[in-house]
Amino acid sequence: MIKVQCIICDTEVFIDRNTLEAKRLRNDPMHTFMCDECKSRLDTPKQRNQETTFDHR
Repeated sequence: MIKVQCIICDTEVFIDRNTLEAKRLRNDPMHTFMCDECKSRLDTPKQRNQETTFDHR
């Protein structure tokens, strides 16, 4: 197990040393870690306001 820190919320999470994500973090310092909660917040598209209409003339 290795301890990694989320880049957005700074929570510390333990991940298994043998996973692909852990290998990427070890081998490439430019890869960053995001916890599952932050990933889900960023992956969901923002709902567009349905009342907004654009008049194209």
